[in-house]
Amino acid sequence: MQKIIAKRVSMLELFYDLIFVYAISKITAMIHHPVAGGIPLFNYIEFVFVVIMVMQIWLYQALYINRFGKSRIIDTIGLLISMYAMTYLANNINTEWSVTFRTFNSAVVLIVAGSIWQYLCGSGKHPMRDHDVRAFAVTLILELIAVLSGLLIGYHYGIFLCVLGGLIGFLMPLAVYQQFVPKNVNFPHLVERLGLIIIITFGESLVNITRYFNGSIIQLFPALIFVLLVTMFGAYIIQDELLINHHQRSRGFVLMYSHVFMVISLLSMTAGLDYLAESGVSRLNLWLLLSISILGYYLCLVANGVYNHRDVKLQLTDYCVMLLIFLISAGISFYGMQSNCGLMIGFALCGISEFLWLLKISRVRK
Repeated sequence: MQKIIAKRVSMLELFYDLIFVYAISKITAMIHHPVAGGIPLFNYIEFVFVVIMVMQIWLYQALYINRFGKSRIIDTIGLLISMYAMTYLANNINTEWSVTFRTFNSAVVLIVAGSIWQYLCGSGKHPMRDHDVRAFAVTLILELIAVLSGLLIGYHYGIFLCVLGGLIGFLMPLAVYQQFVPKNVNFPHLVERLGLIIIITFGESLVNITRYFNGSIIQLFPALIFVLLVTMFGAYIIQDELLINHHQRSRGFVLMYSHVFMVISLLSMTAGLDYLAESGVSRLNLWLLLSISILGYYLCLVANGVYNHRDVKLQLTDYCVMLLIFLISAGISFYGMQSNCGLMIGFALCGISEFLWLLKISRVRK
């Protein structure tokens, strides 16, 4: 197979990512404050939906650049329009949807309309003959119709159409999966772009834990949190940089969808780490939130093993060992959950052990 030449991530793409740093901080704030010792289910569902909306906006732009972007005027204008509207969208992320409904969804309409324009006008002379363009355009047009209709109807009933539009944009590509052509995807560019959004998400986690780094520089509790984050990120680097075969023909669907849920898991964990400083939070709820978030992260991470080099494909033994590591570590955290250090010892051991196991797998490569 001919080696794929990686498309260079442009400075403009990196500039575009900056607004998502702000958006992710606003999303985290949605579940930053516990209510009655935990996160209300409805608030958490809102949080998940907003992550999906923001990530799908980022993905549609990244996928356009990945397939058709050539640093032309149309690429630059489309990206800047999206960035402009995304600033309004990010500024209106909260749990008071009746207040921000109009501005938030107006921004979505502008972004989706701009994406449709890019896909139809920037992909070639006969865009609808291209299977990828046709699938993306139809999906985005349906999303635009739903969100615009909801916006015109108003909050009380229109909110359901706006949610439907977001779900269409997120889930419809799965329904037309076969329409997408693997050879159109620049896989190494896609891997790099998704890696950057994970770096942004880990950055949000690091910013939030700085509150614990006060006083003496030698303290067990902040050291344990730091070890957890570093080893989790280290595990991602091993999987993303050493195990994945960057030069393969693939649609990348598992990679993309797993990263959406990885962001959800990391931001949920970030909220849980924030709650360690709150005295009114149920320790059992806190343990559950951190356990489920960390488990979700590693499940998404190992799901990307389908793209690994042949000699480092994850085996059933690897899945079993990594699950056992998590269960033992979660059990240790459960035993010591009444204290912050006791809670974090188990999770830090989980991060260290998962990192070392993936490192062992990576050493198999010749």
